[in-house]
Amino acid sequence: MKILLTDASGLTSRQLSTILSRKHHEVHVLSPPGALLLTKLTSHTTKTHPVPPFSASPSAWLGATLSVLRNEKFDILLCSQEQVTIISAAATQIRETGVKFAVPDFSSLRRVMDKVSACNALADAGLQQPESVVLGPGMEALEQCEAMLPAYVKTPIGTASAGVRRAGTDGELASIVADYVAQGYFEDGGELLVQKEIQGSLLMVCGVFDHGRLRAWHACVRVREGISGGASKKVSLPLPIVGENLQVLGLLLNWHGALSLDAILEGGRLWYVDVNPRIVEPINGLLAGVDLVEELLDVSLGKEVDSRAPKHGIEGVETHQLLLAMMEAADEGRGMLLVEIFKALMGFDQYGGSVEELTPLEGDILWSLSLLVCLFLGLIIGGSWTVRKLSRDTVANYAVGRKGWEQILKGVDERKETGRP
Repeated sequence: MKILLTDASGLTSRQLSTILSRKHHEVHVLSPPGALLLTKLTSHTTKTHPVPPFSASPSAWLGATLSVLRNEKFDILLCSQEQVTIISAAATQIRETGVKFAVPDFSSLRRVMDKVSACNALADAGLQQPESVVLGPGMEALEQCEAMLPAYVKTPIGTASAGVRRAGTDGELASIVADYVAQGYFEDGGELLVQKEIQGSLLMVCGVFDHGRLRAWHACVRVREGISGGASKKVSLPLPIVGENLQVLGLLLNWHGALSLDAILEGGRLWYVDVNPRIVEPINGLLAGVDLVEELLDVSLGKEVDSRAPKHGIEGVETHQLLLAMMEAADEGRGMLLVEIFKALMGFDQYGGSVEELTPLEGDILWSLSLLVCLFLGLIIGGSWTVRKLSRDTVANYAVGRKGWEQILKGVDERKETGRP
């Protein structure tokens, strides 16, 4: 099949391109301006189509995407990042191009897209969360927030580290809140979510749903943190309770397509801390025995399956992403970067018994080596400056910011008022 990915810069898109190409699909990708975009720099991608950066203007991105879909026939449009927001909002327009895709209804997506709403949805589903307080413009709940420090202060809309800040003391909390006041987060009734810090391991969860029914799921532990909170090393851990939680949440939301969650695993207990309305880094799951990508393709095509228990993988499969480890090491110094490269080449430490999931050499040796060499040279020359720039530019390409989300909501409301689909 001919498949179009919505993002060229993120880790998930690169993994999707690898998986789809190995299944002999023709992979195309929508690409914002930029040279070092992961899904462009691989032989697994057949063609890239230029579009504006999504974060700058979701509506401009949508217009360019519709032009691509009208000018070139595709079988499936696969959401790999936060472009799912505008695709869900403009689903009728996109369906008119003839392409198939699996995204939730906008009413469902709206319940999890911002962190305050997601907190409420998780609570409605009975999923355990850290102690949480919503801080509004009146600051009535500020004392409650101070009482549960250390805690994380989260903006309703924000990706990766950009929307989450840790407050360990009253002074740090006051400083963070003052910053957000200055940035206008409390205007027009805006809110912040403050959650008590839970010490434990991050569990990364992903499920694929068909109109509320869970078809397949996977979970893995981040055993080593990469740059910007990413996972440079994972180990699969499909705890049965995770599957049960996903089934409850999927039914509550009548979810369609992929849905990912982050949880903190602490003393055998799970505390859910984040929700993302998309698939996330599926190769660990694939190697553990559950093909979330194939399930998502089937849901996109409307293929029905007989009643069965949701598929899941096995425990203990180890994978790593050298690129993230290199960036994290370079942020600590050039010497640490050289040590990291040496360990990877020799298969020492975290690399022993682990499989590369982001830049596997098999079937892509020239592009993968070229990417890693270019990154290495950039990190050696630029050090932590290169790390920060790459991280900042990547998120800017795919994240929906506060203004972008408001633009999407305004468009949906206007269509409702005028009766347009």
